Amino acid sequence: MCKTVPKARIRSASDVMEKLSSLQELQHPHISSITDLMEDDKNYYIISDYYMGGDVQDWLERMDEGNWLQEATCAAYVRQALLALSHSHSAQVFHRDMKPSSLLLTTKLPDAVIKVVDFGIAGILDPDNSIIQSNPSEYTVPEVMKSSEQKGGSADMWRKSWSFIKEDEGWSERSSLARDFVLRLLRPAHERPTAAKALHHPWIKGMMPINTINANQSNTKEARELRYKMLCYALSMILLPAVVPHRDFDQLRVAFQQNDIDHDGYIPRAIGLRLLLSRCQLNEAVVPALNIVDLGRSDTCDLAAIATADLIAREFFAAGPTNAPLVGPFGATDLAPRLLKRFFEIFAEKRNGVPSAAVQLHAIRAKLRTATAKDVEAYAKINYDELLSCLPEDTGIDSNVLTAQLSASAGRGTPLGTDQELSPLRADSPWELPAFLDLFGIFYTCSSSKRDDSPGSIRMY
Repeated sequence: MCKTVPKARIRSASDVMEKLSSLQELQHPHISSITDLMEDDKNYYIISDYYMGGDVQDWLERMDEGNWLQEATCAAYVRQALLALSHSHSAQVFHRDMKPSSLLLTTKLPDAVIKVVDFGIAGILDPDNSIIQSNPSEYTVPEVMKSSEQKGGSADMWRKSWSFIKEDEGWSERSSLARDFVLRLLRPAHERPTAAKALHHPWIKGMMPINTINANQSNTKEARELRYKMLCYALSMILLPAVVPHRDFDQLRVAFQQNDIDHDGYIPRAIGLRLLLSRCQLNEAVVPALNIVDLGRSDTCDLAAIATADLIAREFFAAGPTNAPLVGPFGATDLAPRLLKRFFEIFAEKRNGVPSAAVQLHAIRAKLRTATAKDVEAYAKINYDELLSCLPEDTGIDSNVLTAQLSASAGRGTPLGTDQELSPLRADSPWELPAFLDLFGIFYTCSSSKRDDSPGSIRMY
């Protein structure tokens, strides 16, 4: 796919090719990256991969009236677009011109994968918004129309006026969480959720549970690895209050908050890695620990993920005699038995110095009454009562029961689960009058799975 940009339309032509070339480094499974660049006396040529599915705008224009896309499919597409946004925003690359035609579809089938195109191009070719302001579309973001300077990624999170939610027929059968998700994007720029935060909205997590977005259920090895990752995450979270001193966790919390520059509760994975390496200078221990707890593959980390990765790296992967070389492997299937062993050493009664093979739930709860546990619940969004609710109350809990229940818990009681409470949503909206649409136009005209073939020609702009 080749996009032709007339040089006559670009007011500031300094270093355009160099700046566009830097965008080739932006790589992600849901980003259609620039593959090549060319120029002549009159034009710049921006080349990227062509996808047979066309784009969402093409799809919406071809759909039959009255057909609606299933809400789960909407959630899948939106989640993929958010993953692309979260990744690009963490690299300080913003779109600023999101519209349905920016969302490419890899195939013409309902299970097509979203690829977001044109990241960073508007900021290079139209740095003062003059081109957008002189040629606005129905998708132009309000603040872009009002200002020549745009900072941050809030413009990429805008969507259409909320009045359609009450009046449009397509919304009559949508869930209350879907409505809540959209209404949160109607806020002014400084109140909108970031892409990372939007990824963790209960609507996204409910429609796309953690056990459906990672593992191909037909792939036994992948599904097994996911179950072990969930087990390791849950066990590490339970061990955290009993193993980590309060002062140690507090230092980690403060460091996390200092790195959370947009105060949304999430930091980019690269920054999380750097934070963990400041506490454990063994890359071969920290990287696999972070891989295990990143069950959502979101390229972002919350405090719970950072705390569990820190525990795994320092207590298990990096532990050993001084100066002894680390010996792998460092995967979830290798870590789980070590975590289970430590769990029973801490929570089970000991007979002649040997932990019993089963533990009672009340004994687990008793040892979780620590200052660390209190802060973990307060700052890392952990609810230990919910996390432990999958375990039996009146019978002994052995390793088989513990493994089966925690592996199948789907993150209940943690930020991975769907049981997280939402902050109150203000009923009023400053954008009550008809406004404009951006990324989530796929909601407004939720299209059917019936889609005509897209034109197979190269698109020229």
